[in-house]
Order: sequence, then C-alpha cells, then structure tokens
Amino acid sequence: MSRSTKKSQPSFSDLVFSDLLRYRPGSKPSWLRVFSRCLVLPGMIASIILRAQQCFYRAGHVRLANFMRVVGMLAVGSDFTPGMTIGTGLMIPHPTGIVMGVRTVIGNNVTIAQGVTAGARDWEGDKPEFPVICDDAAILAGASVLGGIRIGVGAQVGANSLVVADVPDYGIVLGVPARLIGTRDVPAASEKAG
Repeated sequence: MSRSTKKSQPSFSDLVFSDLLRYRPGSKPSWLRVFSRCLVLPGMIASIILRAQQCFYRAGHVRLANFMRVVGMLAVGSDFTPGMTIGTGLMIPHPTGIVMGVRTVIGNNVTIAQGVTAGARDWEGDKPEFPVICDDAAILAGASVLGGIRIGVGAQVGANSLVVADVPDYGIVLGVPARLIGTRDVPAASEKAG
C-alpha cells in the first residue's frame, strides 16, 4: 500500500470519533467523551475494539487483528472477522450476537442491531461472495444478509429477515426470504449536508 493511500484512510481516532457522533450528534468528540459513553453504551466498546482491529489489519498486523476479534467475542459477544471494509459513523447500539464475514463491505453511517449476520451464503468455490451494505442503511435485529448482494443506500432490513437478493436504495425489506414492502423517504440535500 502506498503512502498516499494510507494517508487518505481515516485514523483510529477519526473512526472512533465518527462512531461517537452517531450516538451524540453535534457533540465535540474527545477521548473523555468516548470513555464516558463506554460506561453506558456497549456499542461504543464494540466500536473501539472493531476500529482497533480494522486499523491493525489495514497496517498488516493480522495476528493483532485476530486477537482483537477474540477480545470482541469475549467483551461484547460480537464476531467481527478481520478483513472487512467499514466506513465512518458505524452505530451498533446492541452488539451482542453480531457476526460479520471477512470481505463484508460496510459504508458510512450504517446502523447494525443485535444478532445480525452478514457473510457468505456458501463456501463453495475459490472466493465466497460477501455483502455490500451501502451508506445510511439500517440492518435490524436478527437479520441475516448473505452472499454477494447489495443493500442499497438508505435501505432498511427488517428484524429477523433473511436477505439473499439485492435491496434497492431506500427500500424496506422484510421476511424470509426478504421481500420489498416499501420505501424510506429520500432525505433532502440540505438534510444530508447537515
């Protein structure tokens, strides 16, 4: 990885602070605020562990990233596999039972609830396919998102749904297998900027 590519990626602090702002919008991020949120928000603890793992993996420290995976499993009951690509502003309010596969891609400002699984549909072949969860999506409790599918921008996956096909931007899906049941409002340009 070139030096310029490394510099363009957010630092550990940038990632953790972006997650904090999902819980406390408009606040001035600081480590004191992060640690005070850890006292009452298990999701903030999960965020610190996940972001450390992400930065270790990105820097080529795979063993440390795998160690952080075990720490996450013991501390908050989540299994975040090293190798995921995760944007800024991840919100995981109840991290227990979350399992994320190695090549899962998660955009910015995504919300993931407890018991969510995102991973390969099967392990046959050379490279299993993993989901892409786009910006501003919400995956609700107990949902499974499997295979090389795309969860669109601003989409919402209902609780306990099984998603094995693409979800359109701002679509709302529910069921086993998940079916499109509606759409979310597209935010105005001024709301997205603010």
